[in-house]
Amino acid sequence: MECAKNYQLLVTTDGKAAFILPAQTTPPGKKTEIIYNGGNSALLYRSTGDVLVLDNLHPKAQELLKTKQSVVIIETDYNTRQTIYDYQTTIHFHE
Repeated sequence: MECAKNYQLLVTTDGKAAFILPAQTTPPGKKTEIIYNGGNSALLYRSTGDVLVLDNLHPKAQELLKTKQSVVIIETDYNTRQTIYDYQTTIHFHE
């Protein structure tokens, strides 16, 4: 498990949300999910053994994770500004 560095959350005017984070070295699995318990961090399960901590969540991101059922994850190469992986993931909120 490692902390995601330099990630961002974008929310569109119609309420859709996407986390943008640096691309990992391996592709995500077929079933991805975010586990969130209401605190200032969440766990992104990219695959069974590949977990990223989304730490220091902004209060607006915390509210979003409590109310949304899914978000888009965009993994990008920040140097070339190219998207490497993009996928929709479910959110499981357990207070």
